[in-house]
Amino acid sequence: MDSPTCGQNRVSVIIPTHGARNPERLTHMAKQIAPATEVIIVYAPLCSHQADIECVAGAKVVAAGKHATASECHAIGAQHATGNVLLFLPEEGIFPPASLRKYIAPLQRDYDLVLSAGGRVLTKGRLSTVRCACALLNDLLGQKQLGSASLETAPFSLTRTALEAIGPHHLQVPATALVSAVQKGLAITTVAPASRERKSSAANQGVAKAKSLIFQEHAKAIQLLLQDQNVRGALPDGERHRILVQVPGLLHLRSVFYQHSREKEGDGWGAKRKERAKRARKRVQSRPKRSH
Repeated sequence: MDSPTCGQNRVSVIIPTHGARNPERLTHMAKQIAPATEVIIVYAPLCSHQADIECVAGAKVVAAGKHATASECHAIGAQHATGNVLLFLPEEGIFPPASLRKYIAPLQRDYDLVLSAGGRVLTKGRLSTVRCACALLNDLLGQKQLGSASLETAPFSLTRTALEAIGPHHLQVPATALVSAVQKGLAITTVAPASRERKSSAANQGVAKAKSLIFQEHAKAIQLLLQDQNVRGALPDGERHRILVQVPGLLHLRSVFYQHSREKEGDGWGAKRKERAKRARKRVQSRPKRSH
């Protein structure tokens, strides 16, 4: 069993894999990040006939369900981690250890969560819809400085305290995990994304999460955020009511209307104008006619 001192100094590196041919290389890379490093490989096979990874020298191997997403593997690995700092890596590359240490340094300066800086929403004239969703959520959270950074993208790191505040199982839905981190007042920063030294050799590259699932998760996160703050995100809006309705799996801003006007006039848009015109006609008709 590890001593408390060892646990406090240990960095737990969590790597999801869907069939890397040489996990030993990934383990060797992770071991160079810090003097006391715990490596956890979360193995999620893509098909039933893939051979199980039972043991990798210097690493703890944890099994995940078939077709598990990287986010689900992150949550599983976090539950097995014992270090005071957790660093999550993708399987699709070998990184220089120095470029990964920058994810650990801010945690020693009172930060709780370190994300990879997000790229531009508009690149080469094309709109990145996933980055738009991430940027929108960050803006609504009051964290516009994060840009399109997200827990969807590894590498990222967090402290043991931050993990306990968020809850390890919540990492399987990165968008809601980020909402929880902000609501609990965790200190979040970004660093330039680590540059890959080379591509790792993998029988099957990591399974990318479907865009539709990412959008659904961000819609759920925004819905939870608005429910917590109120329909206007804690911003005043006079007499207007902005209605969010559930439309098969998506949130949709349906309409903006003046509740007071509709209740009083009962005639929808333009009711006040119609009522004024009606009163003007009555005044004209009620005037006594002059005799000649």
